[in-house]
Amino acid sequence: MQVNPPVPDDRLSLAERLANRLLAKDPAPPPVPAAAVAAPDLGPVPPPQSEAAVQAEPRAAIQIDFARLQAAGFITPTSPRSQQIESFRAIKRNLLKVAFLEGATVPGNNANVVMVTSAVPGEGKTFVALNLAMSISIERDLFVLLIDGDSNRRSLGHLLGVQQERGLVDLLAEEKHDVADIILRTNVPNLSFMPAGRPHTHGTELLASKQMGALMRDLGARYPDRMIIIDTSPVMATNEGVVLSSYVGQTLVVVEKNATTKKNLRQTLSMLKGSGNISCVLNREIYEHSYHEYGY
Repeated sequence: MQVNPPVPDDRLSLAERLANRLLAKDPAPPPVPAAAVAAPDLGPVPPPQSEAAVQAEPRAAIQIDFARLQAAGFITPTSPRSQQIESFRAIKRNLLKVAFLEGATVPGNNANVVMVTSAVPGEGKTFVALNLAMSISIERDLFVLLIDGDSNRRSLGHLLGVQQERGLVDLLAEEKHDVADIILRTNVPNLSFMPAGRPHTHGTELLASKQMGALMRDLGARYPDRMIIIDTSPVMATNEGVVLSSYVGQTLVVVEKNATTKKNLRQTLSMLKGSGNISCVLNREIYEHSYHEYGY
């Protein structure tokens, strides 16, 4: 049998030399050179995000508390069928006819932008605005953007659980914001919300400015496939609603039964005379009859 001569140690691979030393029970094997140990490939290290990039990230959707709203008398996607739901359906149909008639959504028309207001505070304009937005969002293929345009009360933000978010006033005050940056998604798929924004010294003046009018025209043109509902200040309380009425396509005046006076209503309608498509909604009307036996 032919015996091969031993291979010189300097011609062995690193692994073979280590194996020989272990077999020889060498107590101190040579250290493995650092270059022979492959570091795991973790890919390129991402650059740190700038503050602007972090702010540009989409915010989480608002989780509206449906049970809380229902307890307060509002419509939600989980509400059972009721006379109130049917009433808001009727209101909604009239607004949709005006908004989406053939040729209604031409640039500058703003027929899909609806302002909800009242003569004085406490007549239910925010109640109507939120219920109307919910009613539209429940329908298939109908989208709605709800805007809190009452910077003094911010009632919509409180109802939806939004606190101190940048919003409408911030958009008007700072050019660095884009419309898409301040619109919040909600857990109602077809409903988005624009908060009133953070408190500002000149918030009232900003909402009554020509810049606000330009924003309304931009919103109407940018989102022609959806209804835009704006809850604004009462007409006789501030000047915001009167100025805004000339920039929207439709105006909805909420009249509270047994509370709104004829004098206040006449004055309100007179102040809104320059706006088109004015409608009135009677709030707190109690229906004496129901027709559930006919499926209505």
